[in-house]
Amino acid sequence: MDNVNNKLIMERELAKINKDFLESLYNYRSYIKKCEYDAPIDVLCLPKDILNILQRNGLVRVFDIIDLDLTKIKGLGSSRISHINTQLKKLVPM
Repeated sequence: MDNVNNKLIMERELAKINKDFLESLYNYRSYIKKCEYDAPIDVLCLPKDILNILQRNGLVRVFDIIDLDLTKIKGLGSSRISHINTQLKKLVPM
């Protein structure tokens, strides 16, 4: 009976280790993918007023604004957000 319990415990532990490993691997791959866009936001060739708004909000790298809800940044209206997205699409295939 002890062997059966030990085997079940080991199988649960192995399943947890496998799950944790796959999750870590996924997070690592996501991070590496995001690092492909580790470049200053200047490469987006945005107008100075947009660059200033982004920089005031601590957004200085392209990967800072990927997948970011730009509508929550004060000073960025729909036309500025559209301009940012247009420039991002040239650099980052979405």
